[in-house]
Amino acid sequence: MSNEIPTKSRDVVKLRDMGQCVRCGGGGSAWHHRRRRNVADVHQHCPCNGVLLCTTCHTWVHAHPFEAKGKGFIVSAHEPSPWTIPVQAHFSRISLDCEGSYSYAGEIS
Repeated sequence: MSNEIPTKSRDVVKLRDMGQCVRCGGGGSAWHHRRRRNVADVHQHCPCNGVLLCTTCHTWVHAHPFEAKGKGFIVSAHEPSPWTIPVQAHFSRISLDCEGSYSYAGEIS
């Protein structure tokens, strides 16, 4: 599988996230793979595995992997189903799906 993010996946995630950084709500500019992009399976560039982040939040996620994992911005490479790991977005805890939608996942504990 190619490591290049398909245009369709980029467009779906940008639309779902309304062009905003999922973490802070500012302008989103970076497509972030929640599970490492080198895990080559059907979810490699799937909307369930991607979120839009601003440059500052994208840098923060990679600099603070333990905390980012607790908030769903990082998913273990060994997790075959990234959609099962919710994300703590700036507005709520959400679950992402493969079609490019999300649902509310309740409060973070």
